[in-house]
Amino acid sequence: MILVAGENVIDLVPAPGGQLRPTCGGGPANTAASLARRGVPTALIGSVGGDHFGRQIWRRHIAAGVRRDWLHRTDLPSTLALAVVGEDGRADHDYWTNGTADFAWEGRALPKPDPARVDLVHFGSLAAYLDPSARAIEHWVNRARRAVPVSFDPNIRLSAMGEAAKVRERTERLIGLATLVRVSERDLARIYPGRAVDAIAREWLGAGPELVVVTLGDAGSVAFHRNHVTEAAAPQVDVVDRIGAGDAYTSGLIGWLTSAGWMRLDRLAAWGNPTVVGAALRYASQIAAQACTVPGAP
Repeated sequence: MILVAGENVIDLVPAPGGQLRPTCGGGPANTAASLARRGVPTALIGSVGGDHFGRQIWRRHIAAGVRRDWLHRTDLPSTLALAVVGEDGRADHDYWTNGTADFAWEGRALPKPDPARVDLVHFGSLAAYLDPSARAIEHWVNRARRAVPVSFDPNIRLSAMGEAAKVRERTERLIGLATLVRVSERDLARIYPGRAVDAIAREWLGAGPELVVVTLGDAGSVAFHRNHVTEAAAPQVDVVDRIGAGDAYTSGLIGWLTSAGWMRLDRLAAWGNPTVVGAALRYASQIAAQACTVPGAP
């Protein structure tokens, strides 16, 4: 089973006639739903609001097959994000996060990752950067990584996370807790403007991860390991929008490694094999491409 920790968000996506269509999103929630729909046992750790949107989110996870044992229901409102989609299908977001359910993690009992039942802990996005959830997640991940692999998807959103230098410092601290990192080229440009992708990835490898995977949009993706650099092309599809495509890619990457039996601390040597990593990248690219053919998050 994969444990995913993070937020749910309601994306307000442009619709015909100048309307806004509320759709379920949030990086970790998207990743969890994408995994569960493909039959990968997945539980989401987080909070859900007590409003209409919270009920919509809850129904999404029921339909996807996400385990909700640690998905806490509250009376607080749901987090909202206005998605502004550009001509290339990429979206920028404005967020409403103050006082919302997704970051109210005080006093929460989080699961102990037993390697007999848990393959991986995955975390990232807003809940890993905004307190009090950020403190709870960091403490929990720091304990979990002694027992199981940890994957991290920063999903940088400066409009909600704050000033770039502080976000970069926080990101580098969390990188040190991860076994695997998936990050987009666009995210890297937000906190390392003007720096080369390969230089950043190699610095991150030196901080602790076994594998750093960078997604490059239409140019595909590239994985950096101490023993190899492996690339994969992006399938060509008719793009509706790219909302949640990175989350779908992450789900494909960690889902493939888990299902193939390589997501264990005693089997990480397989990640040094470019054939293994290349297969994971190609599968993840297919999942991300499929997500681009439908509106909103997968």
